Amino acid sequence: MNFKMQELKLDMGTTPFENMFLNTYIQMADGDAIKVYLLIYKDVYNYGKADRGKIKRQLSFDDQRFDKAVDFWVNMGIFRKKRSDNGLDFIEIVSLRQTYFGQSDDLDNQTSEKAYDLAQRKSIMFDNIETIVERNLTPADITRIQETILEYKADPELVTEAFRQAKSSGNVDVKYVMGFIKTWRDQNIKSLNDLRMKEERDKLKRSYSPRRYRKATGKTNETEDNGEISSFIRRKREERLKQILGKEDGVDES
Repeated sequence: MNFKMQELKLDMGTTPFENMFLNTYIQMADGDAIKVYLLIYKDVYNYGKADRGKIKRQLSFDDQRFDKAVDFWVNMGIFRKKRSDNGLDFIEIVSLRQTYFGQSDDLDNQTSEKAYDLAQRKSIMFDNIETIVERNLTPADITRIQETILEYKADPELVTEAFRQAKSSGNVDVKYVMGFIKTWRDQNIKSLNDLRMKEERDKLKRSYSPRRYRKATGKTNETEDNGEISSFIRRKREERLKQILGKEDGVDES
């Protein structure tokens, strides 16, 4: 069965929601959390603030039930507790799109072409990461990845490679994977190309190492030592045999 939108004759107002939110969190949250989020988002989007009391009356929620729903979104990273300059606490609704692509201030410092290219590469990176870890990334995961990219100046493709390597070791925890980026940064690796060049250099070093050469030619320290010992024993046996034969023939070699 197909679905179609009725043509509007009178626009009474609409509230746009990010597809990233709908795709990621509808299946995670229970009914209470979804209801609270939608009503808070609608009021904040349209009026710049949300009336806690009005929403509780709409939903017939008591304080405990309402706070539980709000805390769910705080824990998921969708709501962020902050404090204004005048010392009042408030909750900020996080934009998943901006979290994905980074703060606008970061992008403003670049040309529009570079900013667009970086945004596209990050979008591909996050899609690849979710495929690798086989789950949707939470806002907390995305924020940690974004902060790591910014702090260590790592390319998005390098972050994707870090998750691939971590998957092979059986641990795709975001905090653990970001350790790969720090280690590579310490080795002056900031791009996937840097990493590939280092891997090739390491292969060349191993191929020309003395241990690798002896292994390839069959000449190891152990075999060389054993050969010298065998030769020494054989020589001593021959000398002893000559002494015995000389005595039997009546010849004293000493």
